[in-house]
Amino acid sequence: MLELIASLVVDLSDQKLTVLDSNQQVVRVIPVSTGKASTPTPIGQSQVFTKYRSTTMVGRTYTVPAVPYTMCVTANEAICLHAAPWQEQAGQPFGVPRSHGCVRMPTEDARWLFHNTRRGTPITIQA
Repeated sequence: MLELIASLVVDLSDQKLTVLDSNQQVVRVIPVSTGKASTPTPIGQSQVFTKYRSTTMVGRTYTVPAVPYTMCVTANEAICLHAAPWQEQAGQPFGVPRSHGCVRMPTEDARWLFHNTRRGTPITIQA
């Protein structure tokens, strides 16, 4: 069932993504892992620019193929919300900064978010 998602808020201090409807009511709260101190997630206002059912992520020190349920929130696709099945498989809990700047979340939450979020949905990333 499609939920009406009006906006997303990522809180870096508590490592949670809050999904809000058009009445600013909380639809869902998702545990996330954002950027480490050395590779922080940028604070600010943005939107969902692009969505990929699966994509390869490439950085200076990594290449990760088939990253599922990816929604990029910077126009250059450097910062995205996505599932992190490798983190789940390693038994590493969410709620701890672990990424190169992206917002990682459990696969089931990422799947739900991907299917219920439109391009253009506003996102706030705050400390």
